[in-house]
Amino acid sequence: MTISRITKRAVDALRPSTTDLFMWDEEVRGFGVLVTPRGHKSYVVQYRVPGAGRRGHARRIVLGNHGVLTAEEARRLARRELGKVAQGANPAADRTARRAAPTVGEFGVAFLDEVRARRKASTAKEYCRLWEKHVVTGLGSKQVADVTTVDIRRLHRSLKDVPYIANRLVALLGAFFTFARQEGALKGNDNPARAVDLYPEEARERFLTPDEFRRLGEALTRAEREGLTPAPKYRSTSRRPETAKHADTLIKANQFSVAAIRLLILTGCREGEILSLRWDAVDFERGYLRLTDTKTGRSVRPLSQSAAEFLETLPRFDGNPFVLPGLNAGEHLKEIKRVWYAVRHAAGLDEVRLHDLRHSFASVPASSGESLLIVRALLGHKRASTTERYAHLGDDPVKRAADRTALRIATWLSTKDRDGG
Repeated sequence: MTISRITKRAVDALRPSTTDLFMWDEEVRGFGVLVTPRGHKSYVVQYRVPGAGRRGHARRIVLGNHGVLTAEEARRLARRELGKVAQGANPAADRTARRAAPTVGEFGVAFLDEVRARRKASTAKEYCRLWEKHVVTGLGSKQVADVTTVDIRRLHRSLKDVPYIANRLVALLGAFFTFARQEGALKGNDNPARAVDLYPEEARERFLTPDEFRRLGEALTRAEREGLTPAPKYRSTSRRPETAKHADTLIKANQFSVAAIRLLILTGCREGEILSLRWDAVDFERGYLRLTDTKTGRSVRPLSQSAAEFLETLPRFDGNPFVLPGLNAGEHLKEIKRVWYAVRHAAGLDEVRLHDLRHSFASVPASSGESLLIVRALLGHKRASTTERYAHLGDDPVKRAADRTALRIATWLSTKDRDGG
């Protein structure tokens, strides 16, 4: 049936039939109301798509339910959709395509697979952690094409108390939307993460003093010989005396966890470089560590005499190529956080991070007047990577700097003269 103008009163008066019943508006051709046999009423718009036969294909889309939309609101929506048709669009096909479009959560699976294939394992692990903790919960249900800069800015703002994490999250989303565009899930060149203003970050510079090195050395020695109490964050809250780890419970540290910390101090290497260090990467004869997989790729680092002598004291195990063996056969040590937190707590250095040991190593030659070029070579920074292949020929000053640096630190760490052992 048709009516000169669809109104609320006219729709309310409609009664269901044994089949779907339509009432069409004469003022806006194609705008109508559908009444199902069960009495459900919804506003629709019907149009024809040119190109197939004489009259084209008929298409119909539902604008919304009567009661949720008023008749006038539905009329405005109908005019808008019919205007799109007049410009050559197909609203029904567009809606179908949008329903089939992937959500951020769904497309994120392919993105993280790409990350694992192309990024270092440590980077991929951090990306996955940020994705699961923040992106999936904040944007996972939205379709990729529907995410706006406002959405990302809101998520970024929710982490304002941890600006470093907030900014890394924006970088992660920027990489995600670049990948989505390359894979065809996002049209155009806009990246909604690009326009988000990042929070300022304060560069953290924490260098250990000679006295702090001494305290750390004493704590490391106690960790092996007597044991240390757990750091506060690792103390059990269990009420069962036999399982609770109280403040006065001494726990002896794993030998290789302590060794890892000592090597971090004596070499200035990154945590992952030491934990995964293989014996075949240690060149005792020439005094170098030849690392095949670091943050900056292959890297040759000078191995000081103090570090080499310490490495010589460590036992080796048949079938395990790693300097610091893990719990499972053939694996390397995975983490040292519990021991590190206990050691730094015992030394009164709760705010010191593992990575600060690397900064502290670099501060010793820097404060002694060594050039920045030598410091970069000691740490294997990327800017020195182009000369690393010639390290064994021309970096004797770097080798001497490594010897002097590690010898001084080893002296500070040593407890032999103080404890008589």
